[in-house]
Amino acid sequence: MKRAWLLALVAISFAGCTARDFTTNNRADVILRMNSVQGGNGTATGGSGNTGQHLFSDVLTCTGVDTNGIEQNCTILNDNAILTLAVIQKNPTATLTNLEDVVLSTYTVEYSRADGRGVEGIDIPFAVSGNVTALITVGGTSTIPIVVVRHEAKSEPPLRNMVGAGGARLLTLTAKITVYGRTTSGKEVSAFGYLEITFADYGP
Repeated sequence: MKRAWLLALVAISFAGCTARDFTTNNRADVILRMNSVQGGNGTATGGSGNTGQHLFSDVLTCTGVDTNGIEQNCTILNDNAILTLAVIQKNPTATLTNLEDVVLSTYTVEYSRADGRGVEGIDIPFAVSGNVTALITVGGTSTIPIVVVRHEAKSEPPLRNMVGAGGARLLTLTAKITVYGRTTSGKEVSAFGYLEITFADYGP
């Protein structure tokens, strides 16, 4: 009897580990899902340039060189990301009202690198957070821009240390982007996605 009880307990434990249902991740009747993340190179106006699923970020953007090959007309530009988010019903047969529409409020960006080194301000840039305001109705989608690499990050180590290398030094990081919001009825939801970024002083 004791052996049977132990086996039953183990079976229940494994069931608890494997039966993770995505529909129970929050108390809302909807799920906030990030469909895509597109990185955008910084431009002189601070907006997004060419977009893609891999972002090549210039730690110092210059428009020319002098006769000695020294970069001229240089500035630091932020880099953006374009997020596409959707609100989907947990129960597709249910009839939901606008009380389950989602209002986005904040986002965070956290950086990591494949070799495991992760000291902020030394190995990786500091994590950042910002505010967003967007309404996504049930069954709808929304595309929002955020700043994924701020100007300040390029003025601090480790990105500042890459200036002047002429593209000889590369640093590839993964940015985890998390967006937070609430349904109109006040229930919290969130979604996350990833963007790979390669930093260098690419030159003009």
